[in-house]
Amino acid sequence: MKALSLALLALMLSAPVPAAEPSEPPAEPAHIQAESNVWDTLVPKDWDPRAEYDAISKKIYGNNSPDQLDDTDARAVELFDAMQDAWSNAPLRQDLDNTALTLPGFVVPLEGDDKHLREFLLVPYFGACIHYPPPPRNQVVLVKMQGQGMPVDMMWDAVEIEGTLKVDSRKTEYGTAGYVLEGDQVRAYTGES
Repeated sequence: MKALSLALLALMLSAPVPAAEPSEPPAEPAHIQAESNVWDTLVPKDWDPRAEYDAISKKIYGNNSPDQLDDTDARAVELFDAMQDAWSNAPLRQDLDNTALTLPGFVVPLEGDDKHLREFLLVPYFGACIHYPPPPRNQVVLVKMQGQGMPVDMMWDAVEIEGTLKVDSRKTEYGTAGYVLEGDQVRAYTGES
């Protein structure tokens, strides 16, 4: 059996990678000018997760390929742990602090009751943080809903959250979130924003 850990690392590396170009923060951001994929907006333009993976892999394996290792191989475990650490410390866009944002995604519940969720993670693809390892922290947003929260029956579908983004890294039981979104409104995601 091929290494499951390495397959999961490949999935982790599928996070959006915007083209490398210097970013200049606006003097006083009021609303995020979202890219075609709003999740790309949360990633610093000069950060390349593939280059980070390659550097960590080369340090552990030298010029050998990690693709031939089993999950139980100590080097595979070391690579997986090193990538998890790198993802938990992925760079954030400080210039986005306190900006308005509408973000679509999938819910990973954290806190609420049988009717409403008050806190949850929002992630860019289904299964992140539960069925797969968490994405880099710049692709995980902790949502704190204002008011009574999001209806529980919405958590199984793609949603769109509107609110104010804060650059504030938080560790949760499902992974590290790089941002906190103070959610004002939630609606089903239709792709027509």
